[in-house]
Amino acid sequence: MASEYDQMLLTYLSGGMVSLALTLGRRLGLLEAFCALGSPEKHTTAEAVAEKANCKPRYVREWMACLACAGIFQSLLNSSWIANMAFVPLFADVREQLEEAFRADNPRLGMDYANYQQFYSLMAACSQTRHREYLIPKVVPDLGHGIAAKLAAGGMKCLDIGCGNGFHVQLFANEYPKSEFYGLDLVPEAIEAANQQKAADGTKNSTFIACDAAHLPHDWGNTFDFVTIFDACHDQTRPDLSLREIHRVLKPGGIFAMVEVKATGSVLEDKKTDPLRSSMHYGCSLFHCLPVGSNKEGALCLGTMWGNHKQAALLKECGFANPERINPAYYPVPDKSSQAKGPVEPPPISEMYTVYGKVFTAWLVLWCFAPDSWRTDVYHAAGVVIFQCVGEYLIRLWQWRIYRAALAAVPPSTA
Repeated sequence: MASEYDQMLLTYLSGGMVSLALTLGRRLGLLEAFCALGSPEKHTTAEAVAEKANCKPRYVREWMACLACAGIFQSLLNSSWIANMAFVPLFADVREQLEEAFRADNPRLGMDYANYQQFYSLMAACSQTRHREYLIPKVVPDLGHGIAAKLAAGGMKCLDIGCGNGFHVQLFANEYPKSEFYGLDLVPEAIEAANQQKAADGTKNSTFIACDAAHLPHDWGNTFDFVTIFDACHDQTRPDLSLREIHRVLKPGGIFAMVEVKATGSVLEDKKTDPLRSSMHYGCSLFHCLPVGSNKEGALCLGTMWGNHKQAALLKECGFANPERINPAYYPVPDKSSQAKGPVEPPPISEMYTVYGKVFTAWLVLWCFAPDSWRTDVYHAAGVVIFQCVGEYLIRLWQWRIYRAALAAVPPSTA
């Protein structure tokens, strides 16, 4: 169960993301567009708002989802419409470029990974606090099929896609010195950091490569026994190509594990089940994951909250069949009784798709990253960036009449 302190920090972080989204909406004229198009008697759409504000509809939908989950707007979604509308300075640093990506008459499609250098350092620290305690003693055994014993016995060849600073690879390499581990990332600076960590650890069984996961080396076919992706599939412009490449390089009978944020694929359901965390994730997606995943013609533009149905469908499309889900007890779901209303149970934060074999057999593990394991220094860092973000928002949000009008235009949320 999440402590009051954890819940307080989550509230602050969610508020920081919502503050940035509100600031972005004011600067782009999206709040004015909502006020002009919506009323208690009529509905409006993301497409209509995007057209009026001269913005791209896909970005506007993500922005609307963030504020809807936060309760700023009341959101009722079906396939095409939204009802009337009622950490973090790092994202503020890229706000101007993001505004360009929003605008329909601007050729910018998204953001490059190079725009987020400090973000990746912070993300690496968060990932370490979440995974260090459970990855080896709990997660690996739960993958089944004797994977833990095989890694310990040696001879296993393993690949981590989107390895970042190499934390997971080095954790595996140190624990299983008789097996071989490769880490791959598109960002050269991440590979440099990973090699520095490798040198510090003195491991001989880890290798890091700068490479696009959508175009793995041709001679890697049927090479790896174990492939992983930790929270990195949705960031790719063409994750379908990456998954097909993973299918190609995975040996028959090998294991593929993919961790993704838990989401329903429905803004309404995300708001019902966990409004604070959902608005935070939609905000993170708005300022990072969607832009980097949209930065190419033909991109799938998934975003962080693309949802478990799309995740499972994409796995099947790329050759991995019949995923299933379980809820391991060592990642308990935080108590969100004060947030969720009605019979819908809050979902865990993340889910891990684990695929055994290439085509015919597959299974899936679903877990929640418990915030209770976060370290004090991460709390402190989060608090610093959040208060900086909120301060920036308060200074810049000078057109209060727009914000008040947006709130007054709709009845209070009943979700």
